[in-house]
Amino acid sequence: MSGIDEDLIISLSKLLDKTGLSEIEIENKSVGRVKVAKNNYQPSITMATDLNRQESNSGINNSEENNEIKNAVLSPMVGTIYLRPDPESPTFINEGDKVKKGQTLLIIEAMKTMNNISAENDGTVKKILVENEQPIQFDEPLLIIE
Repeated sequence: MSGIDEDLIISLSKLLDKTGLSEIEIENKSVGRVKVAKNNYQPSITMATDLNRQESNSGINNSEENNEIKNAVLSPMVGTIYLRPDPESPTFINEGDKVKKGQTLLIIEAMKTMNNISAENDGTVKKILVENEQPIQFDEPLLIIE
C-alpha cells in the first residue's frame, strides 16, 4: 500500500467497530480522502436483560411492565425507523404477528445506509412502540416480542 497510512486505516476500522458505524470517511490536506467501509455490517438486536439495574434506576415494580422491559427490542443505533420496505408495501410486522428468528422486523436508516433489524428469537409481536419514519436514539425501545 504505497502512499497510504496503514495505521490510519487500522484506526478507522477500530473506530467503526467501536461506534457500530458501517462506514467512515475523512479528508484533510496531509492524507487526502480516506473512506473505510464494512460491507458485511449486520446490526444485532440488543435485548434489555439487566432487569435489576433497570428496576433500581426507574423504580418499576409492576411485573407486566418488567416483562415488557425484558422483552423489548432496543435500537442498536441512532437513525430513522422504517416499518415497511418501501412506501407502497405492507409493514414487515404487525402487533400479534408470530415472528421467526432472523425475520426482518424493521429497517433503521443511519447515514444513508439501510440496516435490517432482525428477530433474535422466535416469538409474538406484543407491541410496536415506534411509528414509520420516526427518528430514534441508541437503546430506544422499538417493539416488544414475547
